[in-house]
Amino acid sequence: MMVTIRDVAKESGVSVATVSYVLNNGPRAVRPETRERVVSTMRRLNYHPNAVARSLVRQRTHVMGILVGDEQSEIVTNNYYAGILAGVFAGARQRGYNITFFTAGTDKDIEHHIRAQQPDAMLMIAPRLGQDLPKRLKSVGIPLGIVGAGDFYEDDATICVDVDNVVGMRLGMQHLWERGHRKIVYAIGNPNQESTQVRRAVFEQVLREWGIEPNDQDFIAHSFQAEVVYAAVQQYLEKTSTPTAIFAGNDGIALAVLQAARDKGLRVPEDVTVIGYDDWPVASYMTPGLTTIQQPMHQIGEAVVQGLANLIEKKNVKAETRVKRFPPTLVVRDST
Repeated sequence: MMVTIRDVAKESGVSVATVSYVLNNGPRAVRPETRERVVSTMRRLNYHPNAVARSLVRQRTHVMGILVGDEQSEIVTNNYYAGILAGVFAGARQRGYNITFFTAGTDKDIEHHIRAQQPDAMLMIAPRLGQDLPKRLKSVGIPLGIVGAGDFYEDDATICVDVDNVVGMRLGMQHLWERGHRKIVYAIGNPNQESTQVRRAVFEQVLREWGIEPNDQDFIAHSFQAEVVYAAVQQYLEKTSTPTAIFAGNDGIALAVLQAARDKGLRVPEDVTVIGYDDWPVASYMTPGLTTIQQPMHQIGEAVVQGLANLIEKKNVKAETRVKRFPPTLVVRDST
């Protein structure tokens, strides 16, 4: 049975109006001990106030919440997250919003915290495939923006922003073709990411267009972790003939590929070519400089915040602008 505000009031020993004041931070003050009792009762009863009803009686918080993918700790070390967040922060600053991170517990726990705190919008960065949290958040009743998942969660999100991964992979493969490469291996990255699946599909499609039938040996390093990638590349080079090129799923993978190739006595690009994806800041300072597919991470982060802000502020957001794909750019350096 659904718990109501009256149930909370009865269990707390206060009036319905007092519970409402607690929920909406006014208009009347509530003594701290009473507020604590009401909040404790709401948690114990697992009470979730209706988001639509609350929005009618409270002003906006001017807060957007952020959730990241599986590896939450990487948000402080991963250049992709850093690039997206730089754009998010810039967009939030322009529109007058604060940013808060939701990180604790299971999907159910996170949903509970979001319902309790009621940010004006939520933003998910690179959610894993099959994650049910986007559907959960859709039921909360606030705008949801998703970055880095293509159109996989399009039905559950109100704003979807990403790079055009199809174009990006084709740019990289065309560059390798023009350099004469036909034996290419793809260091794929985490297969639980939508971008990984799309890029793999394009890689296979391009090979078939060249008259080459792809097989499992064309894919290595099913991870974004440098040590896993390094070991996988080393093992691959020991068991099979050296490919002429390795396409890395991101620049972090490319760094590990370069190191593994060097440690096997291979020269880049003379013995093997390496190309990355993202254009991390370090890519231009490596030796050799890394050829990579640049995605405009700052613009992507800023765009999703602008779209969410427009929805919150009830500005006109056309349906066709709710899904946006930014074009990538091939940046050629000395690794190819």
